Formats: sequence, C-alpha cells, structure tokens
Amino acid sequence: MDNKLKLYIVRHGQTEWNVLEKFQGQLNSPLTPEGIKKIEKTASELKNIKFEAVYTSELGRTISTAKIILQNNNFEKIKNKNEKLALHKLSELNEINFGEWQGMNFKEIFIKYPEEAHNYFYDVKNYTAKNIKGEELKDGLERFLKGLKKIRSNHEYGNILIVTHGTVLELFFNYIQNKKANDLDERKLIGNGEYKIFTLENEKYKTL
Repeated sequence: MDNKLKLYIVRHGQTEWNVLEKFQGQLNSPLTPEGIKKIEKTASELKNIKFEAVYTSELGRTISTAKIILQNNNFEKIKNKNEKLALHKLSELNEINFGEWQGMNFKEIFIKYPEEAHNYFYDVKNYTAKNIKGEELKDGLERFLKGLKKIRSNHEYGNILIVTHGTVLELFFNYIQNKKANDLDERKLIGNGEYKIFTLENEKYKTL
C-alpha cells in the first residue's frame, strides 16, 4: 500500500454563471452541459483511482462535480449501495465571498465599482474586499488551508478527492510557490473541471 497521502484537487465544472461571466462566490448556479462533459472526461482520467474519502465545499456546483466523478469511478461502481463514499462538505473549501459582486457580471462591476474592479483584475495589491463587503483574499486562503489541515488530520495516507473553486485554488497554488495572496491573477485560474495532485513532504505541499 502507498503510505503517502495524495490530494486530488479538482475545480468544479463549468456553470451557467461562468458562461455569463458572473461572480458566483458563495452563491451557486447549475453545471452546464459542456461543464458536465468536461467533468466526465476528468472522471475518465480518474476512473481507476481508489478514493478513500471525498470532500467538497458546501456549494452545489462542487457537490454535482464530485458525484459525476464518483459515478464514473471503477471502484465505486462495484460497491454495494451501503458502501458508497459519503460526501463530506466543508465550509472551509467554499469559494471567496465576493460580497456585493456576487450575482453581478464583470461589466456591471466595472460600471458600479470602477476603482475596486480595476484593482481586483489589474492591480490586486490595492484591492480592498471590505469596500464591497467581501472576504479578504488572505482570509479566504487561511480558511482554505484550515480545511486542508482538517482533511489531513482525518487521513494519514490514501487518495483523497477534493472538489473546490477557482479563486481559492489559485490562492493555494500561489501559497505553495511562496507567493502572497495579493499576487492573485483572476484571469489565470485553473480551468473548470481540471485538477492537480498534491502530496506532503516535510509539512509542505508538493505538486505531482
């Protein structure tokens, strides 16, 4: 048995609001047919991975994504109904709360909040989330890391499926590269339905 803990961290599939370029944050919208198709492709790539546990955020788009992956997993297919992996929903894995921007599209926020929108997309070091009643990026990252720590406390080894969100993932990717939260570039998020695998070495996350 592999004595390493491997975290398979997936960004949820494309949603209706992704297509409309709306900030979802801690609101939700359904997966699109294209989003489902992409997740099914990801599921095919992961079909032979035996997952020990599954964690999602509390939001419907991550839960739907995780269910598609499990439905296509070879190990899950042969289990009895009572043996199916439970989905553990962690608030720590939720997306950044974008406050007043949630439910608005990008064009609208540039019209109603021109300075803060410019800062967020082009000069994030000067972005101040409290101006839109949102969650500061560094606080969102800290929350996400606490979620990963909680998962690690429950599992010493094995393959763990984690389905979460684009912005918190980008913050996490920057973190393991020793970058600060305000090095975020919202325009360069990992794609919907894509994933990366991480292990731990000397208490530091390493990409496989």
